[in-house]
Amino acid sequence: MLDIVIIHPPAIYDFRKKIIFPGPIAYTVRESTDQFIIPPIGMFSIADYLDKNGYRVIIDNLADRMVFDKFFDVEKHLKTLEARVYAVGLHWVVHSQGAIEICKLCKKFHPDSIVILGGLTATIFHTEIIKKMKFIDAVVRGEAEIPLLNLMNILDKYNEVRACPNITVRDKDGKIEIGEARKLNVDINQFDFTRLDLIKPKRAFFPRDMPPHFCLPICRGCIYNCVSCGGSLYSYKKYLYRDKPSFRKPDKIAEDMQKLSEQGIKMVFLFQDPRMNGRRYYETLIREIRDAKVPLLHLSMELFKPANEEYLSMLSKIDTPLTLTISPESGVEHVRIAHGRKYTNTELFKTIEICRRYRDNIHLIVFFMLGLSNETLETINRTVEVWEKICLIDKGFNTINFAFGPMILLDPGSLAFDYPEKFGYKLIFKSLEDYVKGFSNPSWHQWISYETKFLTRSQLAKLAIDLIEKSIELREKYGIYDRRYALREKVYYVMTNRLVISKVDEIMKYKDEEKKQLELRILKETIDRYLKAI
Repeated sequence: MLDIVIIHPPAIYDFRKKIIFPGPIAYTVRESTDQFIIPPIGMFSIADYLDKNGYRVIIDNLADRMVFDKFFDVEKHLKTLEARVYAVGLHWVVHSQGAIEICKLCKKFHPDSIVILGGLTATIFHTEIIKKMKFIDAVVRGEAEIPLLNLMNILDKYNEVRACPNITVRDKDGKIEIGEARKLNVDINQFDFTRLDLIKPKRAFFPRDMPPHFCLPICRGCIYNCVSCGGSLYSYKKYLYRDKPSFRKPDKIAEDMQKLSEQGIKMVFLFQDPRMNGRRYYETLIREIRDAKVPLLHLSMELFKPANEEYLSMLSKIDTPLTLTISPESGVEHVRIAHGRKYTNTELFKTIEICRRYRDNIHLIVFFMLGLSNETLETINRTVEVWEKICLIDKGFNTINFAFGPMILLDPGSLAFDYPEKFGYKLIFKSLEDYVKGFSNPSWHQWISYETKFLTRSQLAKLAIDLIEKSIELREKYGIYDRRYALREKVYYVMTNRLVISKVDEIMKYKDEEKKQLELRILKETIDRYLKAI
């Protein structure tokens, strides 16, 4: 029997039985699938910390099991998974429905065990969860390593949950207690993020169609305030009790990369921008990575702002093939700056030009998003013009690309979520129950959780598909996609989703529930049959 099992749920628990049309929700993160099977990195540091403090712990990637094994019996598995504590992850809001349903099942099959939720989204809605969801005994708020260890120690001592710092509980008498909010500002160098031995199964990191891959944090925290981001400086201060970022030591990061390589990982994504900690830090980090000579096939890093020649020149000397990502979100400066990305197109294109000169060593992906508060039809068209300009700069080499992803869900805990009117948003989903109910609808366009001051939900859905189509057409035009692949992408992400929007909206008007479900199933089976044939 385990002391604690940390469960990574699917986005939607019953996705294999329920009629759903996920659409473009995972368009830019296809390796994670529309069920988001790759767990947040914090699960590994939490499991490592508990393990080193004497607790028997595993991470159970339930989402992975369900996606890759269509015969996997979730209920049978949970019945036989014996643990004193079931800790379900609700970090990203996309997991709202799946996490809550898994908590229900854990309490149903193990009524004498403790069921816990944790993660950013759980933190934001902790009082709602404990008040309304009787099958959940506690919510870990903020960074979970130390609070969860404290809670486990309390269980050992008293054989029941009791409030402690950064934990909200319902005790055995049903009384709700909110533990004090305590700023920890924990140094993340004490944690290990590479414990692949603690997760079962590992298929999400070892897919058949690409080399084994993993993510590592450069730091925990941020110095920027992008208004729709739940990981902003504002969000960390208010909800995660962290005043400033904690940066991982450069030699630790190089050591992490080596540990992952020894476990079979071939591609590593270092997320967060090391320049946030100043020149001395990023110079040391680049030197440590270069000197470590870890046998990776690929390394990815982030640019939170444009980079100068000196920095990019240093990065180009890393022997491992390197991809950089930068996210201006909009091609229009005033839209981007209002969102929190405070740099100009001139600065952006200067970075693109420098990367083009280092194309033998550096690839660059420029990410854009739909759903910024100041976007209009006119600014969106200007953003598409920027996409084409990027294609023209690197025509024929395919080392500098743009990427596009629509924002379906507004992060709880972001500035835009907490102050929607101030930042140009209108919330459709305001509570955790809203998100759970929203994801109970069949189609992705019904999951859009907000509107902007210029664009309605239906306009956002239509524009998402229009922009995916434009991105595919540009990639075909400039030789990034061949004609056959471009046609396949259009069928999968454009034609079918336009059909889904119109047909689902029509079907949802039926008052007869049996007829509604029958028509949804016919639509789903028709689309699936067509997609399998192409």
